[in-house]
Amino acid sequence: MNIGNIHFDGIPVCLAPMAGTSSVTFRGICVEQGASYAPTELVSARSIIYNGVERSYRYMEIDPEHEGITCIQLFGSEPGDFSEAIKIMLSDERLSKVDMIDINMGCPVSKVVKTGAGSALIRTPDVAAAIVRAAVDAALQFGKPVTVKTRIGFNRFIAEDSRDFVKRLSDAGASMICVHGRTAGQMYGGSADWDAIALMCEAAHGQGTAFFANGDIRNDDDAVRILDHTGADGIMVGRAAMGDPWIFARIRAALDGEPRPPLPDNAQKCDMLMRELTGTAEHIGEVTAVKEMRSVMPHYIKGLPGGAAIKVRLCGASTIEEVREILKECRELWT
Repeated sequence: MNIGNIHFDGIPVCLAPMAGTSSVTFRGICVEQGASYAPTELVSARSIIYNGVERSYRYMEIDPEHEGITCIQLFGSEPGDFSEAIKIMLSDERLSKVDMIDINMGCPVSKVVKTGAGSALIRTPDVAAAIVRAAVDAALQFGKPVTVKTRIGFNRFIAEDSRDFVKRLSDAGASMICVHGRTAGQMYGGSADWDAIALMCEAAHGQGTAFFANGDIRNDDDAVRILDHTGADGIMVGRAAMGDPWIFARIRAALDGEPRPPLPDNAQKCDMLMRELTGTAEHIGEVTAVKEMRSVMPHYIKGLPGGAAIKVRLCGASTIEEVREILKECRELWT
């Protein structure tokens, strides 16, 4: 399948963009494990206009050599902001090689929603469509396709409204639409509504637009089932990949009809945690990396003996060496 001028061999299986998780290091690791591509976490279009790319560069940084296909995700509430921000961003030599621009219309966090951005755009379909048109017009000058990630609704799923929303985004020029099967009001609780995703997928396909499904894909079996259930062209995996980038290898094997690769052992989990931590530190510095990885490290040790106590210790660490020593002790406990 294609997204604009980007071709995929096989069914795309991607890392969903997640704030605080989708670092350039982690994205590269996921691609190495089989992810088709991995968008950056959301970046404010308005911030790019008023502050240039430097202030947000650490969130937009791409590494085509290790990521392959790259995608930067923007959020905002004004069409003009997207038009100007994309031109500024793609005129920067470091970012000009990005392959796609994604528009966030799904973030449910209040500080984003109250500005009229993220999932708030579901309630203003005219503005949402205008944003897509502005982004497409700007990106087209650089030969880049524009995609959108959204949800099944704001407070509830209304089939007619949600189908119409997808059609508006398609008509405005979106090359692919990805839908998370929860409403904004659900945040990340409850269950994803795959039936709702299927109806929105049908609407997108009716407009000739590629469609990805997202939500409650926790393993390779879920990946196969959501594709069968929704008719989507591809999928995005979010929280299930935190601490488990190997999930992409398992999903890819399932979709390709190959044997499931072995699950990582405890030593491999420790090694990958350290690899993500040290790689992140190379980009944003040790102090910041260790602090921000405190929300990520526990996912690598989830379910392991003594995990709760070790989590407390890891979240209290302030240097890479401290983390390394804690994990060294864990290796002795787990082997």
